[in-house]
This record gives sequence, C-alpha cells and structure tokens, in this order.
Amino acid sequence: MKILSLWRVAILSLLAVWPMTPARGAASPAATRAGQEEYATLSDSELDALVAPIALYPDALIAQILGAATYPDQVVDADAFIKANYNLTGEARMNAVDEKPWDPSVQALVQFPTVMDKLSKNIDWTSALGDAAANQQGDVMAAIQRMRTRAYAAGNLKSGQQIKVVKESPNVIVIEPTNPQLIYVPSYNPTVVYGAPVVTPGYPVGDVAATAILSFGVGVAVGAAVRGPSCGWRYSSWWMNWRTRVVYCGGGVYYGNPYWWGGHYPGFYPGYRPPLYPQPRPPRPPPPGWRPPPGRPPGGRPPNPPGGRPPRPTPLPGPAPGKPGRPSILPVKPGGPTALPTTPGTGARPSPASPTTRPGPGVPSRQPDTRELRGYAATGAKPAPKPNAFSGTVGGRPESARGNRSMSAPPSGATPQR
Repeated sequence: MKILSLWRVAILSLLAVWPMTPARGAASPAATRAGQEEYATLSDSELDALVAPIALYPDALIAQILGAATYPDQVVDADAFIKANYNLTGEARMNAVDEKPWDPSVQALVQFPTVMDKLSKNIDWTSALGDAAANQQGDVMAAIQRMRTRAYAAGNLKSGQQIKVVKESPNVIVIEPTNPQLIYVPSYNPTVVYGAPVVTPGYPVGDVAATAILSFGVGVAVGAAVRGPSCGWRYSSWWMNWRTRVVYCGGGVYYGNPYWWGGHYPGFYPGYRPPLYPQPRPPRPPPPGWRPPPGRPPGGRPPNPPGGRPPRPTPLPGPAPGKPGRPSILPVKPGGPTALPTTPGTGARPSPASPTTRPGPGVPSRQPDTRELRGYAATGAKPAPKPNAFSGTVGGRPESARGNRSMSAPPSGATPQR
C-alpha cells in the first residue's frame, strides 16, 4: 500500500506540471508574449451581421472595402483628405493621393466619398470588419454569399439599370455594374432588405429609409481615363474569386494589412501599434503537419545571448612564411639539380646581367658550355659520328666493287668519258 501511495503521488505531481496540449488551430503557448491579444473567431451569425451593410455592393467594390478596412487609421486620414480637398477632381485628385503613403485599397476608395464617409463614421465596425477579413477571409466571403442569397430569395436583389445580378450557382451570386465604366453604390437598410431583421453592432442605421428597396446615387466614372501607379486606381483590377474565396488586386492575391494576423504594420518597426488597432497579435501557428526546412532548428534561429550578438569565430591561422598561399620551398623536379648553381670560387649565384666583354666585330660569338654550371657532368670528347656509306671498313656498310671503282683513280691511258 505504501508503494501504491507513492506512485499515486508521483502521477498527480506529473499531471500538475505537464502543459496542456493546445487545440488544433490555436496558437502555441510559447508563441504568446506579454501584451499580445489573440483573435477571437467569429461565428457564422456574427459574420452575417458584420457584412450585412456591404454584402449587396458590386464585387470589386467589396474587395476594395475589405482591404481598406484592415487600415482603419488610413481610412480616417483619407476621409479627412476628401473633406478638406473636395474641390480636387480627376487628374489633380489622383496626383495628390498618389503622394500619400496609403494602401492601394484606401487609394481606390477615394473615388467613392460616400463609402469612405460610411467607413470613417463607423470606425469600430470598420475595424471589426478588417480584423475578420484578415483572419477569416474565406468565412467573410461565405457570409457575403449567404446574405445575398437571403436578399435574392426575398425578392430585393435583382438586376436593373445600375447593377447586374447573376446567379452562377446555388451558393454564388455575382453583382456587377451594368455599365463597367460607371459604378453605382447601392443604399439600403440592412435591417429589412434581407427579409428577417439584421442588426449590425457598431453600425447605426441612422437616416436610411426603412424600406427594402435598393436606391442608388450618382454613378462614379471609372473608365479608361482612371489610371494610377498601383492596382488601386484601376477598378477592373479588383475582383473576388468566390470558388477559392480569395481577393485579387492587379492579378495577384491580396492579403491586406499583416498586422492583424501577427505581422507588423507595413513601413514601421515590429511591435508598432497604430491608433484604432488592438494589442500586437501573436504570429499565426503553422498548419497541422508542418515541418521546418532541413537544417533549420524547429524554433527558428536561436536568440542572441543577453550580451548581444555572439562573438565571431577566431580566424584560421595564416599561410606559412613565404609568399601568401604558396609553399616556401619549391618542389624538386625528378632528375634535376637539388640546389641552384653558384659561381665557382665565389659561392655566389651568377649574375643575370650581360657579360662585361663582348666579341669584336666580325668575330663569331660562341656561347660557353654551361652543362657543368647547370649541374650536369662535363664531357671532354665529342661523341663519335655515326657510320655511313663512306665510312670504310671501320663500322660502315659492306664495301662493294662498284663503289670501290667509283672512288679509285682512273687507270693510265684511259680516255675520260664525256
């Protein structure tokens, strides 16, 4: 019994200190630092109410709004700019906005003052919409389709002179401008247009008429004359892929402000918190089954020691004395001399300078034999010449009668041939 009690105490102590395993999709406890807040995932009903005020806008305009909502501080600045420079139009307004350090989505909405005013007045709702768009983009796009389906079923969403409604599938309804170069922003009461009442937190209805009919103001021209250095100005560059639930800008995937999902505000140091933003978020956890690349530790690069960066390693010793990178003693060639020759009687190497005496004119010069100076054995006698046909009987070829006759003198009395 005593042994059993000890085992029970040990097991209970181990369970008390053992960390709980985080649920799938939750951030690792080690990744959460002091002062950080984690994103609270919204339910489908909460997302439906959040997107209700903009769900019936044209697709490209919604793409711009979702991106701009991730920059609520820039939305406030852009709305103040529009009100202070209401007299700027066309090319002058685009040039003035191009100088602002705003996101392309915010620059694009400068063309729609009523939309920018709505986002700025309801900044709490705008921040919540941007937070959800950055962390639950696919869920936000699904909520937009659910609200369109409800308005379509209630008979309050239909094509007209301003918009074209296309039901591509039971779950996908596309809203496009009837004239691609003239954009109309719909105005409606979200509490009645969807059939059943919908209440959006932080978005008061105000002076919107309590009617289920969509109304439109003056159209905004976004024709070929509208241009800019980024994808924001070109309205046709923004679109939404409802099948993959991704927002595109200029042909590339648009992610919005990385601050909302653990990154840092673009152009500022990590940890910078602009106004109207929550505390810094912990980074997104890796997907299930993710493994670090080969050769990299699981936690990334290890942190620096308290004193700063680690000291640099001691450099390797330099080359041996002599020329850098070359041996101080040259190798000896097989069969050659082991040392450089010296001048006889002096022990010094011969000078490479020219000789002090030169031969006189007309006297052929003869170079002295340097075989001995170059370390080879001197030979006093010349080698014997090789035998040939005229060498006689000493080592030559066998003599012939004809050859002897040709070399002997002619007999006396003989007449020479001509």
